[in-house]
Amino acid sequence: MSTTVARPPFDPELEAVLAVLADQIPSSITIEMIPAMRQRLPIAVSVDETLAGAGVERVDHTIPGYQGDSIEVTVLRRVGHTGFGPGICHAHGGGMIVGDRFVGLSQVLPWIVQHDAVAVTVEYRLAPEFPGPYPVEDCYAGLVWTAEHAGEIGIDPERLIIAGASAGGGLAAGTALLARDRRGPALAGQALIYPMLDDRDATVSTAQIDGIGVG
Repeated sequence: MSTTVARPPFDPELEAVLAVLADQIPSSITIEMIPAMRQRLPIAVSVDETLAGAGVERVDHTIPGYQGDSIEVTVLRRVGHTGFGPGICHAHGGGMIVGDRFVGLSQVLPWIVQHDAVAVTVEYRLAPEFPGPYPVEDCYAGLVWTAEHAGEIGIDPERLIIAGASAGGGLAAGTALLARDRRGPALAGQALIYPMLDDRDATVSTAQIDGIGVG
């Protein structure tokens, strides 16, 4: 692989943002940084306030994850939801090392509000404490639970998809492959948002932006 190809320029607006963030967000992440990255930052609006403002309610459930260990999932639906709408099994982003099941709410809420969808977002366990296949198997367990309880939570099982952004996109794709290989649950589609799919770290662009931008 060539490492001498110059990187294409960032969009000028992004370049300006990255310059501001340079001293705040590391360009590369090491394992020693993870505990600090997991510390919750102060936020202006809580998850429950965000949901209430959108007219969405949450119900938390404890379910069996990979190898039968308990994990959490949260059902999100419009207040007053009736009947059976489209279903979304959601895997959050965060590089599989940080974040929780409410990361990415801004992407999921419009689907719930505008299309009367019901989302189930999965608290999969994080690396490095729980390396693969824990994250993807936890997501698969969340998908199985969603399909098995579709009628109870207001999902049309023929309109069930899996979705995720970044690391969640990679986990969603992996979960879909597990569902294919294990012959279920059936999925109507995937919504993979800038998915983290390639773990080989061996592309030209990987070398071009090493140490540049944010990790």
